Amino acid sequence: MSATPAALLSLHGVSKRYATGTLAVDQVSLSIAAGQVHAIVGENGAGKSTVMKMLYGLEQPSAGEIRLEGRPVRWRTPREAIAAGMGLVPQHVTLVPSFSVADNVVLGQEPRRGPLLDARAAAEQVAETARRFHLPLDPRTPVSRLSLGEQQAVGLLKALHQGARILMLDEPTAVLAPQQAAALMQALRRYADSGLAVILITHRIAEIREVSDRFTVLRGGRVAGGAATRALSDAQIAALVTGHATAPQRTRASPAPSPRAPVLRVRGLSARDPGGGQTLEDLTLEIAGGEILGVAGVEGNGQSLLADVIAGLTRPGRGQVCVDGVPLSGQGDAGIRAARAAGVAALPEDRLHDGVAPDMSIIENVIANRHAAPPLVRRGLPGWFGALDLARAARETAQLLRDFGVVAASPEAPIRSLSGGNMQKVVLAREIALGPRLLIASQPTRGVDIGACQALHERLRALRDGGAAVLLISADLDELLALSDRIAVMSQGRLVGHFAAAQADARQLGLYMTGVRRDPQARAALDAPFTAVTPSTLDEDLLP
Repeated sequence: MSATPAALLSLHGVSKRYATGTLAVDQVSLSIAAGQVHAIVGENGAGKSTVMKMLYGLEQPSAGEIRLEGRPVRWRTPREAIAAGMGLVPQHVTLVPSFSVADNVVLGQEPRRGPLLDARAAAEQVAETARRFHLPLDPRTPVSRLSLGEQQAVGLLKALHQGARILMLDEPTAVLAPQQAAALMQALRRYADSGLAVILITHRIAEIREVSDRFTVLRGGRVAGGAATRALSDAQIAALVTGHATAPQRTRASPAPSPRAPVLRVRGLSARDPGGGQTLEDLTLEIAGGEILGVAGVEGNGQSLLADVIAGLTRPGRGQVCVDGVPLSGQGDAGIRAARAAGVAALPEDRLHDGVAPDMSIIENVIANRHAAPPLVRRGLPGWFGALDLARAARETAQLLRDFGVVAASPEAPIRSLSGGNMQKVVLAREIALGPRLLIASQPTRGVDIGACQALHERLRALRDGGAAVLLISADLDELLALSDRIAVMSQGRLVGHFAAAQADARQLGLYMTGVRRDPQARAALDAPFTAVTPSTLDEDLLP
């Protein structure tokens, strides 16, 4: 048996207590070896992000010691951490929207020709890094035209381009197609095999199994366990993360065709977003009550625009959207009001910017969609002082928090104080409180831990089983396959495949997502035929 590799980076009894008294990290010790991929897993609020911040100079430990190659270090800024060889791809990357991909990637390390930026050299260097790590990004594209997922890919590209000795990645495959995710995992493996250390923050057991050599579980700010990845089963790893045995995911066979009336009907829909980054072209789909239609696609292929059109945020150029036979019209505030009146609820892709008012309380966010209507309006006219029954709002919010298992210090606390999973539960609780006919769920479990993910899945199933229609837009194919009755695949603003979820698999869907295969007759209407599922035998088909 080979000796245990020496630690390149290690933490020794590291704790972090904030000025508020919150102990986010408590006596954490772990070792990261060169030439290995080390996964750090845990539920939201477990301390993973705080550990990353300390390793990147964004926070400093209150106690304990961080060592690099055996020597104590204390990075006070990210610049110091980067200079020492640290690289970080955060969950929410910060980019300059007016700059190109290449400009963002080389920012701070610009190639120069004399006193001037060598834009051509920058673009060539970034293009080479993108090719090497299988990231389909055009270095010349302005970041303002990229989707949220593509912007995250730019953050990944930037960290890889810096050539760090230790690379930390927070949920890096959350927005990638299966082939791209597989290519990235292979690249990370090669990166580690070349002698560098990779720290992978992920909630996906399959990724831990596929690429990591070792893993550490954080729970409640402490190390709950860890081992060589091959030493434990998937169920054992999941139990370490959650603190209890986890139930296997339920699947549901797709129903046989029947003359069901659609709750949502989209016919011949074409649209373009205001920035021109996404389009929809002649798109047709229907969803009946009591079913989930999943939408798969690489980020930026029209899924976000589809959600915006149905929710009333964007007016279509052609075609029609109907809910229970009533056409929706308008855009902006008028469009949103029309969609809400028709029974449309939405769980937005970017919960922090589009789903909540971060500085307002949990109560204020929970009642945001019904604060001017009974029973919360106690007397007087909406908007007048005293019209809102604050005591009732507080009681109802507290009940929703209990029903959805939201961990919060108080309903009066700012919603930004919640972990990502708890914040997502609050948004979902608010949206389904009024019993919607249609829920648009965009990336509902992005960045959410295993326990919260299971809870959200159960809520979506319960909503479907109660007779609502659910449009599920997700980059997580495992999620789509576990929840959906039917799956539509989008590429370049068009539907390119329509599948019975029970007969589909991730590798097949990935071929349609990346444009390797296409069904020119694809429609996702209730009476439309399914795209034929054919076996994939060529390895070349599965490459990006």
